[in-house]
Amino acid sequence: MKAVAVTPGVANSIAMRDVLDPQVGSQDVLVKVAQVGICGTDWEIKAGTYGAAPPESGHLVIGHEGLGIVAEVGGEAEGLAVGDYLVATVRRPCPQDRCLPCRSGQNDMCITGDYSERGIKSLHGYTAEYYGEHPQRLTKIPAELAAVGVLLEPLSVVEKAIRQIFKIQERLPWKPERAVVLGAGAIGLLGALLLRLRGIETHVLDRSEVGGAKSQLISRFGGRHLDTREMPVSQVAEEVGDVDIVLEATGFAPLVFEAAQNLAPNGVLCLLGVSAGAHGVDVESTQFNNRMVLGNRLIFGSVNANLVDFRSGVGHMQQISQQWPGALEAMLSRQTSIDDFQSAFERRPGDIKVAIRMDP
Repeated sequence: MKAVAVTPGVANSIAMRDVLDPQVGSQDVLVKVAQVGICGTDWEIKAGTYGAAPPESGHLVIGHEGLGIVAEVGGEAEGLAVGDYLVATVRRPCPQDRCLPCRSGQNDMCITGDYSERGIKSLHGYTAEYYGEHPQRLTKIPAELAAVGVLLEPLSVVEKAIRQIFKIQERLPWKPERAVVLGAGAIGLLGALLLRLRGIETHVLDRSEVGGAKSQLISRFGGRHLDTREMPVSQVAEEVGDVDIVLEATGFAPLVFEAAQNLAPNGVLCLLGVSAGAHGVDVESTQFNNRMVLGNRLIFGSVNANLVDFRSGVGHMQQISQQWPGALEAMLSRQTSIDDFQSAFERRPGDIKVAIRMDP
């Protein structure tokens, strides 16, 4: 079968390859891939700065944001039927007994770093015609969500982040009123949608024109868009008021210190972006330390997601579709065919989420 793969560590080695068909056991299902979303991690893998091939292979099939359809069900597999739409989780547990998170099904919280990830690290991904998987790693999607189902994996990332925020803030008799999201890419916009579902006043900061396509989408679901070219991040709290939650979804590391200045007492800042390159900033460390300590402020990072986050994401996608029809569809900027997969990696103005269709 055909697949899109790279030689990890070799820049621009991405190419269409003929690869072996998946071997599906009696407890597994065979999945026909419909769409695969492209994200920043895929860009890094294409550039040769990230990614690892499976031990038995010299190449890595990329793609971890996969929407598929059940093509065949093993005789002992349960819970799925031919024709079901689904999305698979990304991370698989490490083999070490001492890693209690992995042993308890919380692979997203692995402590050893020996985990594997579909399309990223040591496991082939989903940009292929088919893959095989165990039903426990698959989340079924209602047919009415199939058009936007490729967004479930990135949505799961912010599902986890916001779930953790509210778990952490059980330290407080807490009802958040205001949130700031840094970045209007897919992760930032999906995070803003989840915050709005909770009724939280949400401001999205991005280097994009007020009144443009992203700005209009944010307004559609009741958020407010601010162009960071006109307003420094450090001054946002002066404009909008006390900020209870900040989601950092740009991956631009210097923004972390600016964003932290917006936190109200007892506020929480969640870092979702992985930084590339080297960026230095000058920080008045005593002032920063005292502000965090004396204000009970908190900064934490979050990566990947748990199966529970995929499943809660399905319910939230249904709510979003009902409350703000067309909002999720508006995030799917472009779709390319598998034969034109290279164009999915072109950076075009206004792109939010680009997906590869596996049909020609």
